[in-house]
Amino acid sequence: MYSKPIVFTDYHHGSLLLSLILLFERRLGGSVFTPFGTDWYNQGFWKVLDLPGTVNQFLNVSTAVPLETNNSIYVYPDAGFTNKAITLEGFYQIPVDIVIASIPAHITPFKRLCKSHPNKPKLIYQIGNAWNVEAGLATNIMASSEIKGVPKNLNFISYHQEFDLSVYYPDFSYPNKNISSFVNCFTTSEGFASDWTFYSSDWALFETVEKLMSDWTFKSYGSVCRDGYATGPDEVANRMRESRFIWHTKFGGDGYGHIIYNSAAVARPMIVKMEYYRDKLGKELMIDGKTCIAIDGLSPQEVVNKILYYSDEKRYSDLCKNVYKNFKTKVDFDREERVLRKFIDSLR
Repeated sequence: MYSKPIVFTDYHHGSLLLSLILLFERRLGGSVFTPFGTDWYNQGFWKVLDLPGTVNQFLNVSTAVPLETNNSIYVYPDAGFTNKAITLEGFYQIPVDIVIASIPAHITPFKRLCKSHPNKPKLIYQIGNAWNVEAGLATNIMASSEIKGVPKNLNFISYHQEFDLSVYYPDFSYPNKNISSFVNCFTTSEGFASDWTFYSSDWALFETVEKLMSDWTFKSYGSVCRDGYATGPDEVANRMRESRFIWHTKFGGDGYGHIIYNSAAVARPMIVKMEYYRDKLGKELMIDGKTCIAIDGLSPQEVVNKILYYSDEKRYSDLCKNVYKNFKTKVDFDREERVLRKFIDSLR
């Protein structure tokens, strides 16, 4: 049994990192660290993107300050949590128990980290996207996405990335006529993300439906999105509860999909294209007419008609209740903690 495990992980995105903090710090009493300083890049341990701007963005955060008690550890505020980052030199000076790679390119360099560290920490490959197990070449797998063909000789667990249910709590009111999207880069408008052409048809549909529903308010929140960025879990959760529907037509789907699970936790039905989730974990929350509104193959006017049909106060109330009931059936972070503890105790 790992007592208060010390964990090192790459920084993939904030919601994933927060989920690891909730598991290893809040539930298991340990500590989670991410890389800080360009030594990680210069010595070949950091492989996110080989661009100077990206290297500095991830490894030289301008708001980071060193701890007074340890100048190898830097802290800085992030979206809903405080990140603790450590220099490469400092990494070798603390008794690391577990190293987690959530990006395939980090599997090989993180194996080197484990071998070269005095404590010989165990390596976990965390799969939160549509990546396969074989590509990871790791014996310990935490998968928060739909994974098929898992070799039986692996220490494998399928789970849901945790988020704070005291922030994402349900609301069963009848909101105003608001429809919100939280898909990053969900726009092709000039001056925003013109290269993200795979979102163009869905964005065009969003704008067309918006024009047809002129008495409703449509918002697109996220990185380089039309209506700005919703900063942190509190703001995202509040904006979700203010919305009658969450528009989530994300081409390619999600590996895990925090917005999908966040929406269900606050009892808000989504407007989705279910074809994007045919082989994805999030499909477990999508039942057309029961927990969501599926708009696959519909014309803009048909989309409008379906939204208005389910906006009837009684139908809408039923949708919200079904969304939350289904979420509670599919997701139980307390139950998963017990299974995750067994997984961690069995690390190889």
